Amino acid sequence: MKRTRKPPRIPVAVRRLDMSSRTMERIGGAAVIVFILALFLLVRAQPEVLKPLGLLQFNDLRAEAGESQAVTRTGTVTASVSTVDVLEVLGASPGDAAAAAVALRDASPTRGQRLRPGTPLSAWFEDSGDGAERLAGVSAKLSPKATLVASRSAEGGFTANLLSARTTTVLHRVAGRIDTTLADAITEGGGTRQHAEMFAGLFPEDPALAKGGRKGERFDAVIEVVTDERGNFLEAGDLVFAAFNGKEASGSWYRFTPEDTGLPEFYSRSGIAGDEFLLRDPVRGAEVNSGFGNRLHPITGEMLLHAGLDFRAPIGTPIRAAGSGLVTDMRWGDGYGWFIRIQHERGYETVYAHMSGFAEGLTPGRTVMRGDVIGYVGSTGSSTGAHLHYEVLRNGFYVNPVTLALPTGRDLTEEKTVFAAFEAYRDTIDAFRNQAPGGQLFAASTAASGITNAPAP
Repeated sequence: MKRTRKPPRIPVAVRRLDMSSRTMERIGGAAVIVFILALFLLVRAQPEVLKPLGLLQFNDLRAEAGESQAVTRTGTVTASVSTVDVLEVLGASPGDAAAAAVALRDASPTRGQRLRPGTPLSAWFEDSGDGAERLAGVSAKLSPKATLVASRSAEGGFTANLLSARTTTVLHRVAGRIDTTLADAITEGGGTRQHAEMFAGLFPEDPALAKGGRKGERFDAVIEVVTDERGNFLEAGDLVFAAFNGKEASGSWYRFTPEDTGLPEFYSRSGIAGDEFLLRDPVRGAEVNSGFGNRLHPITGEMLLHAGLDFRAPIGTPIRAAGSGLVTDMRWGDGYGWFIRIQHERGYETVYAHMSGFAEGLTPGRTVMRGDVIGYVGSTGSSTGAHLHYEVLRNGFYVNPVTLALPTGRDLTEEKTVFAAFEAYRDTIDAFRNQAPGGQLFAASTAASGITNAPAP
């Protein structure tokens, strides 16, 4: 029989105290405990109380909660943590978290997709009456201009609304010399790297400009800036003017929307658009891994026409509009997955398929400019990996984007009324540049006849 060994005894040293010392020790210990309890009562942390924000008051989000105070907590959606997960971690029950997430998703401008990673969430909780907390509402900050808010209804469910800030579009000038790179100069002046990319794209005859340009070369840009009703900066808008005076390229370009088409384009000072009005690479720098023509379908094995180009790129890579046009379709399609269709001038259309998501705020009926980000590379629908399937149609027939002879830009001088509107617009931009040499802000509103401006309040 196997015996279990007992652990050896460890001798314990005992120090005997006399009665008087023991009594004093007890009194001192009790005093310390009383002091700690009093200190705890004085400095005990209180839960954060949600203050009555204007946003919440405007929507009566707590109308059903009476005068009860609510505690707010914040979290962030990530690529691996969903809205439901965040709400549960913040203290919501699984049922409330799921119901609130569905309400947010249904009201989202991204047409039912999950919130984008990085989206901050604020959840507030109220006393359910039995001493426990229950989720009262959630807000998701989609952008500086848009917030989704879901609140508990009288029936106990959740309803959500998309709130848009009251904004004003103003003009801002960024001009000077390149010291390090064009992107650095424009971002330091209040623009973005996307503005710098579009700026460089207007001067393709100088490939060095896309890489940053040369020190000392002069540039002049006017961009739109979105501010709230108090004049606080919210976000940068479109590039509306670009001028460059460099070693290999020079000239000026004005973003103008002809009334007869409603499609914005960049025109030279003389009113002529760029040479090619469609990009051949909507995913910048991506490799074409499947060309136009007949091929064996990688999933069905059938010999079918591959009516476009496939650009291999990681999921989430930005997709640019190949040309200015009208978004006519934007949804889930069998085989295509999430896709967008854009109608351009002169009978051209482009299609972008297998996307992982759409650009924020983009909806059918919106116009986009060449180079605008419209969505992100994915692998949805009938896809064997992350890529963009890109199609070009001319008068309803598929054409090869690589060999397509694209028409030259539009000449506004051939149409007197449209050209007169362009001249008024151009002169207004030039007047603004003369008034704002230091990059001052001016209120602006776009119209067919041009831009009207006045000093911002």
